[in-house]
Amino acid sequence: MKWFKVCMICFVLVVAITGCKKFLDENSQSLQYADNWQRLQEVLVGDGYMPHLLPPFPTNSYKEKPDPSYMSWLNVMDDDIAENVTGPAFFDGRQDYFGMFTWQANPFVSYNYGFNNDDSWSKFYVNINAVNVIAQKAADLKDNPEELKRIRGEALFLRAEYYFYMVNTYALAYNRKTASTDPGVPLKITEYIEDKFFTRSTVDSVYQQMVVDLKEAEGLLDGVQQTSIYHADVNAVNILQSRVYLYMQDWQNAAVAADKVIARRAQLFNLAQYKPETSFFNSASPEAIFTQGGNSMIFTSPLQQQLKVLMPSPDLMGLYQPRDLRLKAFFEQGSNGIYRYTKVYRSNTVTPVEILSDSYFMRNAEAYLNKAEAAAMLDQPAGANAALNTLRAARFLPADFTPVNLSGVPLVNFIRDERRRELCFEGHRWFDLKRYAVNEKYPFTKKIVHTWSDGVVGGAVIRATLTLEPGDPDYLLPIPPPAILFNQGALAPNPARQDRTF
Repeated sequence: MKWFKVCMICFVLVVAITGCKKFLDENSQSLQYADNWQRLQEVLVGDGYMPHLLPPFPTNSYKEKPDPSYMSWLNVMDDDIAENVTGPAFFDGRQDYFGMFTWQANPFVSYNYGFNNDDSWSKFYVNINAVNVIAQKAADLKDNPEELKRIRGEALFLRAEYYFYMVNTYALAYNRKTASTDPGVPLKITEYIEDKFFTRSTVDSVYQQMVVDLKEAEGLLDGVQQTSIYHADVNAVNILQSRVYLYMQDWQNAAVAADKVIARRAQLFNLAQYKPETSFFNSASPEAIFTQGGNSMIFTSPLQQQLKVLMPSPDLMGLYQPRDLRLKAFFEQGSNGIYRYTKVYRSNTVTPVEILSDSYFMRNAEAYLNKAEAAAMLDQPAGANAALNTLRAARFLPADFTPVNLSGVPLVNFIRDERRRELCFEGHRWFDLKRYAVNEKYPFTKKIVHTWSDGVVGGAVIRATLTLEPGDPDYLLPIPPPAILFNQGALAPNPARQDRTF
C-alpha cells in the first residue's frame, strides 16, 4: 500500500496502478535500474516528460487520432471559441468537448451524458512522482556531474510546470490576500514513501515551490546547450518563471525573467515570410523554445468544411486588424467566411511533418507579452510599449505597422487583447481570465456565452444558451471523485458546479 500511495499520491486507482507497474517493469527505463546518468536520462524522457505525437500522423478520420494530450480541453472553455453548426451531420466535431464547452456540473460527461474520467489529474501526478525521484537520483549519482546537473535541472523545471497547470486548473487564481489559505492541490516533492493520505496544500505553498524549483533549475541549466526543443533549457525556465511571477503579481521579477529570455532569444518569426499552408508552430522557428505533449486543437478544427464543429469565436476574430498577418498564419478562412485555427497546419492535402503541442509550446513571443504586462503594472509605459511594438512589428508588413503609444487603462487593455491575438489556443486564455479577476490594480471580468445547437436541414436550432458569470464556481474543475474517495475525505472537494443539464 505504501508504494501504491507514493506512485499515485491521490489519483484514480486504475491509472495509478498502471503508473506503478510502469516503474517496476524490468527494462532500461525502470527507476530501479537507473544507476548511471544514461539510464536516468532514459527515465527522464520516458517517464518525466509528456509523450508527444510522432509521425506518421492520422489523416482520414477524427476518430483515428491518438491523444497524448494532457488537459486536451483547456482551450474550449473560454471566450476564444464558439460553435459553428450549419446543418445535420453524423460527425460532430464538438462532442468530445461537450462537458467542458457547456460547463457541465460534471465536465467530463459526454454529449449524451455518459460518464468519462478526468485522466489529466492522474497523468500529471505520475509524471510528478517520476521527476521527484529523477531529481533526487541526479543529485545522488556521481558518474557524470555535468549531465546529472542538467537532468536535475530539467526534472525541477518539469515539476514546476506540472504544478503550474494543476494549481491553475483545480484551484482559485493566485490572490495575494487569500493565497495562503485558499486550497490548492496536493504538493508532493519527496522521492521517498510517505505513508499518509494527502490533503490540498495552499495555493501559495504550491506557487512558492514553483519559485524554488525554477530558481534552482535556472542555475543548473544556465549555459547548458539545448539538444532539442523537446528538452527544457534555461529559456524555458525563464519563461515559466516570468509567467509564475506574473500570476503572483510580482511584476518586477516577472519583467526580469522575461528580459533574460529576450536578451538571449530576441528574434521573432517575421510573418511577412510566412508561407501559406505551412505550420506557424515548427521546431525551426526562431520563436521555438520548448514543447512537450500532444496537440488537440488540430483535431478540433475540421479538415474540410463540416457541419458541426468548434471554431474561433467572432469575439476573438474581431480583435484582429484586417492587415494583421496573423489572420493568415494562425487561421484559414473558408469559402463561407468562417475561420479555422491552423497554427499547426493540416488539411485534406497537407499532413504536418511535426505536431507541436498547443498548450505546452513555449515561445519567446510570450516573453515580450509578459514584459509588456509587467512594465504596464509597474507604471513603466515606455518599456511596455517597446515590448509590444517589437512583437507587433513582426506581425505586420512595414507599410501596415503603426506603433502603439499608450499608458494607464488603455495600455493594460491593449496588452490583454494582444495576448488573445498572439497566444490564442495555446492554453493561456482560461487562466488569464481567472487571474485578471483578482488583479489588484486593474481588475477585469466578463460574461462568457456559449450556445449548443442541433443541426437541421438548412441550418441549426439553438438547443441551449449557457452563460458563465464572473466568479462562477465552474471556473474550477472538480477534484476527481476517486481521488477524494481514496484519500478518505482528507482531500477536500471544490464547490459544487451549476447544474446545466439540457
